This record gives sequence, structure tokens and C-alpha cells, in this order.
Amino acid sequence: MNGGKRTKTIIGTIFAGSVLLGVASCGTDGTESGTAVAKQVPAGGAVAALPSPTGMPTGAPSMEPSGYPTMEPSGAPSMGAGDVESLEKAGMAAVEAVEGSTLIAIEARDNGRTWEVHVVGTDGTEHSMDIDAESGNVVSGPTAEQDDAAEKAKLMDMVKSAVLTYKEAAQKATESVPGGRIAELYLDRHEGKVAWEADLLTPDGTKHEVYVDAKDGTVSKEGSTS
Repeated sequence: MNGGKRTKTIIGTIFAGSVLLGVASCGTDGTESGTAVAKQVPAGGAVAALPSPTGMPTGAPSMEPSGYPTMEPSGAPSMGAGDVESLEKAGMAAVEAVEGSTLIAIEARDNGRTWEVHVVGTDGTEHSMDIDAESGNVVSGPTAEQDDAAEKAKLMDMVKSAVLTYKEAAQKATESVPGGRIAELYLDRHEGKVAWEADLLTPDGTKHEVYVDAKDGTVSKEGSTS
């Protein structure tokens, strides 16, 4: 009689141990902590994807930093990104911050919340500052760049050669790309001529490069990338 009880006790212990080992192996499958995780099974029978420990669904694309305004889920650029009216307001605030200056570059930053603006003063010194895209207020700067005499002369030469202002160039660039919003606009040399180079984004996420001749306003495109 006692032998029969002892046999049942041994069998029960073995069975309980097997169950514990099975639960432990399920908990360590695909996890680092070893905690058992129950998979959710919807009505259709398919196993639903489990969130990662950080809450981001497994396999979701990483977001890399970029100098261009990012796109919202709807496909439209985020608030303030590339809007010509916002760009012009930021440009006016920048040139007012440095008396007698001329804008040579403006770029959307922080997902379109701010503009980084560069202007050149009357002595050729370049100044940079950040301007809030919504209010048009300077939020940092202006900060003078430590350029040498040669760089200052180069900047002054481009400024004097440009007939079109940044406002006129922005209008021409956006007119050439339907639905496009400016991510960056700056004065440079293109094929030996002083030109405004503009990078524009369309709602489908495509970037377009546009050049506007700074003397006669001729527009040319260099293609697009997605």
C-alpha cells in the first residue's frame, strides 16, 4: 500500500517538473528576460504581432535624422515645413536682426518647426540664426561666422551678382514643382552662374532639385529622388 502511494508521488513530481520546464522554455523563446508571454490569437486564427519591449512594433523602420521636413502619416509635410509665407516671414526677421544684411540661405529644421537662416552683413561677415516657423521670432543667434577675408569677398561677390531676391527665387521654385514645399534654399554657383538652389518636397515624399538663375530668373531642374 505504501509502495503504491510512493510510486504515485514520484510520477506526480515528474509530471509537475515537466510542466515547469515547458513553461520556462516558452518564456525564453524570443525574449531576453525569460518571462513567459502569451500570444494573442484573433478570431481568424492568425497570431497577432507582439510589441517589442520598447513599444515599437517589431520590424518598424527607424527614423533617421534629415535636413528636410519629414512627412506626416497623411503624406503632407508637417506644420510650417516649407510654407513660402513662413519662409518669407523668417527671412524678414533674419535681415532685420543684422542691419543691412542680405539673406543667402534658409533651411527648414526640427520637422519644419524652425528655420535656420544665414545672412551676409555689409562687411561680408556671415551670420546664422534659428527662427520659429510659426511666429517668425528669432529663437537663437545671430551668431557671426569666423570667415577669412577670402571667404567674405566670395560671399559679397555672390550677393552683388544676384538680382533676384530669396523671395522671388522661392516663388519661382515652388511654381515649377506643383505641390512642392521648400526644404532648403541657398545662393550658390551652378554651371558657372550665380543661382538660387532649392530643394523641394512633394506630398509623396519626393525631393526635387531646382535651380533659379539669380540674374534672369531662368528655372532648371536636376531631377528628383524619393
